[in-house]
Amino acid sequence: MKQVEKTRSASDLLGWPVIGWFFSNSKLMMAARLLVLTMLITAIYFGLVYPTEEINPYTGALFWSLFWPFFLILSMATLGTVFCGVCPHSFVGKYLNRIGPKKPLPAWLKNRWIGFGLLLLAYWIPIYIFPDVLKTPWVSALFFLVLTLVAWSLFYLYRNMAYCSSICPIGTVTSAFSKVGFVQLKTDQNHCQSCRSFDCTKACEWNLRPYFFEKKNSMGDCTLCMDCSQACNAVELKLTSPSTQLWKPSSAKEPMNVWVYVWLLAVISITMRFHHSLGHSSIKEQLPWVQAGQWLESLVSVPLLDWVGVMALSMAVLSTFAIVWGSFTISAKLLNMSFSDFFQSVGQFMAPLMLIGALSHIGSFFFLHYASDLMNAWYWLIGSSITVSPLATFRDGWIHLFGLFNYIAVIWALFVLYKRLSLLNLNGWKRVQIWIISGGIVWFYLLLVVFRAMIPHGH
Repeated sequence: MKQVEKTRSASDLLGWPVIGWFFSNSKLMMAARLLVLTMLITAIYFGLVYPTEEINPYTGALFWSLFWPFFLILSMATLGTVFCGVCPHSFVGKYLNRIGPKKPLPAWLKNRWIGFGLLLLAYWIPIYIFPDVLKTPWVSALFFLVLTLVAWSLFYLYRNMAYCSSICPIGTVTSAFSKVGFVQLKTDQNHCQSCRSFDCTKACEWNLRPYFFEKKNSMGDCTLCMDCSQACNAVELKLTSPSTQLWKPSSAKEPMNVWVYVWLLAVISITMRFHHSLGHSSIKEQLPWVQAGQWLESLVSVPLLDWVGVMALSMAVLSTFAIVWGSFTISAKLLNMSFSDFFQSVGQFMAPLMLIGALSHIGSFFFLHYASDLMNAWYWLIGSSITVSPLATFRDGWIHLFGLFNYIAVIWALFVLYKRLSLLNLNGWKRVQIWIISGGIVWFYLLLVVFRAMIPHGH
């Protein structure tokens, strides 16, 4: 490691006793990556060999009670892209990239919509349409097996870890939503101004320049693998104000991010409000998507297909896009801006609405499902007949306190929107007026949250 004379500040996590030791210790990072790789391989193997939930609680628990809620959602809301640093795809892919032919990525593959579109089509849309299929061990294992083989093939073929930056479905999501968190990779600019060796860049398999991250107010496609910090101690992993990368000006061009926010807000947050939250209330039978779904079921009954889920998803996507388009169009006209310019200028405020709001679901479901699922998976793995019941039920009043994250998400989103509008040189009543109008999707989300809180559960 290149050593420079510096004293780490209290906000630099690399100077902290445990976290700093972990990120700076290559052997410890290697052990973490090997552990995650082992979990991936065993989950796929057991899913293919033991294909049903009755005989295999392990595969579903690892993928859907550990990977998605904690490795992704919780980590993105706090430490950003930290999961990418231990991702088994990039871990193995790094070595494949070194021995492969190192071809340049074809122009037609340099399109983030390919990976993100596959995520929508292969996971988020089917999960509502065929809810009893996707999460079965065999299908889950096959899903991740195909994804893994495709990833490793592309890592082998194309240079500069191009799969992560251009194709990875999860990479597009983590790159966009990591900006909500409160950790940023930076460098000691006092040293970097006189540096001529560029050790941090040479160590980066993704061909990134860490010394530019702070100037751009963007980490780009950084995966927090921390290779740069192990090459030069001028690299810092600093605590920042939450969502700094969202509300401060940025010179980085990331037009895809806002579309990611809109789509996942539609297919996760709003659809789950429609289908799961309101769908478990006492007014379930009066909901338009339930009535439409039941009517379609009576006309065309398809095995395993959930028509109510289809309608809830369709209405949620249409509602979300209509509200975003309408509120942004009106705001843009009032400011004499084009829709696309306004969309890219302020759309970042939607990121915390999905991510922070999702913590409500994750927090409650840890006690309702995730904890017991993971414990039962462990007992099954070691051959024990012990089973663990959920730690709570919906009858426990305290479990609903996690719903406060929904209100925090609303406040957070409105704050980011207000700060983004300042970048358009708006002040006074004009700024408040545009803030109210352009925040239409936030008000809609808040309406759904309050409306649900006023309705008794239907359990």
